[in-house]
Amino acid sequence: MLLDPVSLSEYRTEISAIGDPLFHGETSLYIEDIINSKSQHMIFALFRSGRVAGFFVLSSVLDEAEIIEVAVSENLRRNGIASQLMTEVFEWCEKNGVANIFLEVRESNFPAIEYYKKYGFVENGIRKNYYRDPVENAILMLKKLP
Repeated sequence: MLLDPVSLSEYRTEISAIGDPLFHGETSLYIEDIINSKSQHMIFALFRSGRVAGFFVLSSVLDEAEIIEVAVSENLRRNGIASQLMTEVFEWCEKNGVANIFLEVRESNFPAIEYYKKYGFVENGIRKNYYRDPVENAILMLKKLP
């Protein structure tokens, strides 16, 4: 579900606990900016037993969107949570006139690259030395929506 600022405030601790270790604390920054209306980002979350199981951070401008972060609680990975969130994001994008969805992924993250390809993303570029800790190239990917 797409979280409004009130819901995001309620679940910020759970979302940050999943995302911050993976994204160097950036998840908390996105949450604060959304809550304080300083951001065009949005967070989609999926719940299991009343707790956040996973989330996507999405940015959308005009007819383009970018998946910024994808994270699933470590004990719930490989249970279809990211797939359910991806479907929800695609549906939202189609309803809101998004034609292209972009993302970037570490070039060493082969499981994620294969996951994105499964959903129709294709590689369309490289950002040299984009990531830190360790320094690594980013693979740029694109999915065109019908």
